[in-house]
Amino acid sequence: MKLVKLLLPVIIVTTIGTLTLSVFSAQAEHLSDPSLVAKGAKVYSQNCARCHNPRPAEEYSKKEWSVVIPHMRAKAHMTGKEALAVEAFIASTLTADVRNTASHAKIDASKRTGAELVAQFGCQGCHEIRGEGGKLGPSLDGVISSKGEAFVLEKLANPRFNNPASAMPKYPMNKEEMKAIIGFLNN
Repeated sequence: MKLVKLLLPVIIVTTIGTLTLSVFSAQAEHLSDPSLVAKGAKVYSQNCARCHNPRPAEEYSKKEWSVVIPHMRAKAHMTGKEALAVEAFIASTLTADVRNTASHAKIDASKRTGAELVAQFGCQGCHEIRGEGGKLGPSLDGVISSKGEAFVLEKLANPRFNNPASAMPKYPMNKEEMKAIIGFLNN
């Protein structure tokens, strides 16, 4: 009986720890799902941006966002799946110095098409492309012909270069990925 009383707290702590880790690891898997990121971008554009001036995601750390999103979930009447999608979208926009690990680090950039990257980064949550997407940012239809490849490349590398108040986040992508997106937008 004494042994049971001594082991009970250990069993409880171990069980809670295991359940917590499994929840976070399952959630972490979803954060890299491109379709979830795209859904989160759409929910962010239609829901969060409705009441807030859009702000770059890097204004908060991932830890701070993990507090903000559940709080705003209740106020915005989002479902758990919508909140998870928004978290995935925001996590996809945070650079390595904010998030500590780059989401694209495990992905071979040479194998990602421009269309896949646009979906991964949730561009259509804020921008209209080929008649579909958000209205928060400008339409990207014809942006290459009107602004030029150099402009778009610079905008992807440094979203605030031409507008310090731009809400476009700086995505963790390399030049090959940027050129793939430009190729996609050019077609």
